[in-house]
Amino acid sequence: MIIDFTIKNYRSFKETANISLLAEPLKNDGIAISTTDFKDDILPVAGIFGQNAGGKSNIIKALSCMIDSMLNTDHVGSPINRHPLLQPFLLNTDNSSQPIHFELSLWDKDTVSQYNYGFEVDNSGVVSEWLSIVDRPKTNRRSRMIFERSGNKFTFDSTVKGDLEPLSRRVLGTALAVNVFANLADPYSHKLLEIVKEQIKIIDSTDIDELRRYILERCIIDEKLRMQVINFINKADIGINDIFIDKSEVSVAELPAGIPEELKRAMSNGAGFSYRVESSHFIYDNSGNKLTESRNFNFGNESLGTQKIFILAVVLLDALNKGEVVVVDELGSSLHPFLTKRIVEIFQNPELNKYGAQLIFTSHETFLLAKNSLNGKLDLRRDQIWFADKGAGEASVLRCLSEYKTKKEYDLAKRYLEGRFGAVPVIKSWEA
Repeated sequence: MIIDFTIKNYRSFKETANISLLAEPLKNDGIAISTTDFKDDILPVAGIFGQNAGGKSNIIKALSCMIDSMLNTDHVGSPINRHPLLQPFLLNTDNSSQPIHFELSLWDKDTVSQYNYGFEVDNSGVVSEWLSIVDRPKTNRRSRMIFERSGNKFTFDSTVKGDLEPLSRRVLGTALAVNVFANLADPYSHKLLEIVKEQIKIIDSTDIDELRRYILERCIIDEKLRMQVINFINKADIGINDIFIDKSEVSVAELPAGIPEELKRAMSNGAGFSYRVESSHFIYDNSGNKLTESRNFNFGNESLGTQKIFILAVVLLDALNKGEVVVVDELGSSLHPFLTKRIVEIFQNPELNKYGAQLIFTSHETFLLAKNSLNGKLDLRRDQIWFADKGAGEASVLRCLSEYKTKKEYDLAKRYLEGRFGAVPVIKSWEA
């Protein structure tokens, strides 16, 4: 579970920005708050709202960039300072040469530990890096700095020094030590990478093609999940009663001319597959009565919104089953506001979110701010609502609604659109 995430000098964010999922001491209406063994309460949902170019998506990009860098094993071919998403704040002469700062805190219920990891990187490579562990909740809370790095100089906790100190000489200046240590000796680094790889899913909902293969494979492997997705789609009232997926291997002989040799070799080793996806719709008589027959269609002919519902349903329901974290950029894109609201309510509902799954999203959908819209008990709390806004010098700032004086009965959507919390565009007149 994500406790908080901090960035500084990243893309549109000049100063420090922190998004926290630690619950503030507010009255809880019964949402699915998880309590750690340290008695910390962690929220199931955080929503980031704001104008275009306010910085919402850059928070998601920052998390994606951090995780990609942590999992990267090609330290020579893909050095960290060449990551395509790695960019400092460029609208200030000082910041462009300063390091970018990332820091992530996670709670892991399996090891009953909190992992605090971060690094700073500039054009030349890694400037600093650190990993600390907080454990022993049942005896006395213990915090240990497993390793700390400044350039190519390391310090280690006494429990790991014998194993990690010799390995530190293998760490390149353009590589993260956590990846080297995880693959060779350190169980703490290994567990941290396992958490971010297996438990955090990041979705750019404007690009569904990248997710398609993963989604289809999950439905083929897990029939229970597929049925859950069908049930979700049925409740979404989009007219589909079933989805069929057929996977077949593509032979090299079937490939069209001009396919690169590298791809042909990969497919000859069993990496080439094609998927046929069909959606099933009931047939009706002239009076509108549903018949027992149904008709299948190529799923690619369904609307973009319907395809996104299917993809989101697989990832979100899978996360609920496993207690994972899903991060979605533009959650409401191509979806009806009622459906977007329902997705948020599912993660808020303790009866449906039994394993501590989390949803972090960006959105323009103000209906998510409305009170008592569908199920008032599952509305977003003040500490779950964040605003990304433009500040001085076009630098983004991130604020939580709990920083403002508001009352529970306030119409937050109306007040937000009135500009009471910032993060809305000031549109000039179109007149000549």
